[in-house]
Amino acid sequence: MMRRLALLSFGVVAAIAPAAEAAPCSTLTNPVFLQVGDTQVNLLRRLGRQLANNTPLPVTLVFKTSGSCDNVAAAFADTKVTGNMDYIPSSAEDPAWDPTNATTSPTKKCDVTNQSLDIVNSALFVSSCPHGLPSDHGLSSTLGPVQAYALAVPEASTQTAMTFEEAYFVFGFGTEGMITPWDDQTQHFIRPQSKSTLVTWALNLSIPSNKFKNMPACTGSGTGTPVAPCFDGSGGVVTALKTTATPEKAVGLLGVEVYDAQRDTLNILAYKAKDQYFAYYPDSTSTSRDKRNVRDGHYTVWSPTEWMQKVTGTTPVSARANYVINLIVSRDPTTDGSPEPNFDPIPSIVGVGLVPDCAMRVKRDFDGGNLSLYTPPLSCVCEFEALTATSSCQACANGETCSSGVCRKGFCEAF
Repeated sequence: MMRRLALLSFGVVAAIAPAAEAAPCSTLTNPVFLQVGDTQVNLLRRLGRQLANNTPLPVTLVFKTSGSCDNVAAAFADTKVTGNMDYIPSSAEDPAWDPTNATTSPTKKCDVTNQSLDIVNSALFVSSCPHGLPSDHGLSSTLGPVQAYALAVPEASTQTAMTFEEAYFVFGFGTEGMITPWDDQTQHFIRPQSKSTLVTWALNLSIPSNKFKNMPACTGSGTGTPVAPCFDGSGGVVTALKTTATPEKAVGLLGVEVYDAQRDTLNILAYKAKDQYFAYYPDSTSTSRDKRNVRDGHYTVWSPTEWMQKVTGTTPVSARANYVINLIVSRDPTTDGSPEPNFDPIPSIVGVGLVPDCAMRVKRDFDGGNLSLYTPPLSCVCEFEALTATSSCQACANGETCSSGVCRKGFCEAF
């Protein structure tokens, strides 16, 4: 292996030792291999730390990120991975690792060769991707926590809301749309066509996803280097919004889960959907985190995440992968004989700005589709609100009889 050379300030050339090779991922404890959208990484960090420390069944989440529709294509093609992947360490391996701070605690690296994926994630309906759903694909797909999408602006912007009609002309026509102050399409920071952030907004705005103005050119220019601007990761949009010289004209598309972690330096626009009378934030106010308007249908730009795994008939190929999916989608993981985990996954889901299915009261069947009333199998509205705001639910001790509803996790849930 060639060693790089560094020229020291006093003119002496010294050899720099090469970086240590990543250990094989197969040496980790019960690894489960995933390919996910980058909006789901914060969830994997929190849930992965808990799973790694889960004494009844410790699991190591090993993952790579890509756009949702690219992930769907990888699942259908049974794509194999070679090279470095990220993983979440246990407390025994790294007690100082912080699942809530990616800057001070980056993910660990391990190495794979021709590795199959156990779980593939899409942050929008699989049907929204151009690949379609093969009739014989050997996969099962389960709807998981809801991901909302935001119109984010720099903190210095004075803008507070955007309507469906404005957004249609801003993103569909760019500068030619002449919507003040968003009349400079170079200040529209959007994601590539394969990303759920763009596709979900496209379907909600009735704009073909390949017709957005200022579409990032991420295919490269023949040299292997992407053509700028290419916001392959959400972090690029965040940086562009923070550093723009014209904050009043700037607007970016982000997952609300990403925006929530940037509230100190970015603002969110309330959105007035087609045929609505008012504009709404995803939350009940611009500063709350209760996702009330997502949960009851007032805020309309959202999609459930989908979690795909291999099956034989209806039987999951990987029991560990099924265990992980059950925890992510708020389904009882013990139904297939797996042990009860030593943690509650819902605080991790809620803590990163996602909404578990058990807290939703509306649903849709496809991205951009009409909303209808929804009753999940088990409610966790009380727990959700206790984690994000002040719950008005009656408190109870597990096993007690409630005056109405069922005592669950310290609250009288409606059902």
